Amino acid sequence: MKKMHGIIAVTVTPFLADGGIDYTTAAKHLNWLIGSGVHGLLPLGATGEFAALSLEERKAYAEFCMKEVKGRVPVMIGAVSQNMETTLEVCRHAASINADAVMVLPAPGMHLSQDEIYAYYKHVSENVTLPVMVYNNPGSAGVDIAPETMERIATLPHMEYLKESTGDITRLTLMVDTLEKELVILCGSENLAYESFVMGAKGWICVLANVAPAQAVELFDLITKKGDLVGARTLYRKLLPLLQLTESTGELWQITKYVLQKQGMGNGVLRAPRLPISAATKAAVDAVLQTTTFK
Repeated sequence: MKKMHGIIAVTVTPFLADGGIDYTTAAKHLNWLIGSGVHGLLPLGATGEFAALSLEERKAYAEFCMKEVKGRVPVMIGAVSQNMETTLEVCRHAASINADAVMVLPAPGMHLSQDEIYAYYKHVSENVTLPVMVYNNPGSAGVDIAPETMERIATLPHMEYLKESTGDITRLTLMVDTLEKELVILCGSENLAYESFVMGAKGWICVLANVAPAQAVELFDLITKKGDLVGARTLYRKLLPLLQLTESTGELWQITKYVLQKQGMGNGVLRAPRLPISAATKAAVDAVLQTTTFK
């Protein structure tokens, strides 16, 4: 199993006009991302509309991704579900196809207590063989994994990564300062990447990489390899308008697929209950695209 670090593109799932999975566009997109230098891939996360896919579709798409990637970069499979057994089944399947890790969020919509969150990850740890990325996203899960709970989770077998998505840079900083020996801390907020790298994050679970993989990699390299904070800040400010729209509009799926469509990959189709991009957001994205080229 390969270790995850750097720019990990949390990929979209392209759809055909009739709603079926567009494997042709998916292959084109995955190969473009790898050719652009991303360090890893995360299919079937929220950006990949996993909740709109059946379990069979999730498995089939994971198998497709592994075959298309051919080991060129590590692949982490999203294993989020409200149902524990579904999460474990996705984890077992990911192991069977030689994925490198799985991402697990506290059961969304269940409003787990801190003790229940710990018990949830303890049960996962006892029933998986792959490395697990703990995903702390209060907006998606409905609960925040408290720092004290995260410290407990970090001691469990197979817990190796943390995707920190509270949107609070002080929380990410605390996690780096207290848990970097136990977990690989990764930025999970689109508009905190620069700050997160500066404060010690080892990578970025990155929606932007769907449409600007080379620039996401360049931002990472400028800070973590070259120490060029001024150059990185200049690049970041070019990217930030789109990152802010992605975080603030509630239309990250629509924005990402719309920009990809402009780049010649896909048709912008989302599965219900997602609606097409709104007129206001489309106009805002178009304004950004008039001044910034994404690559």
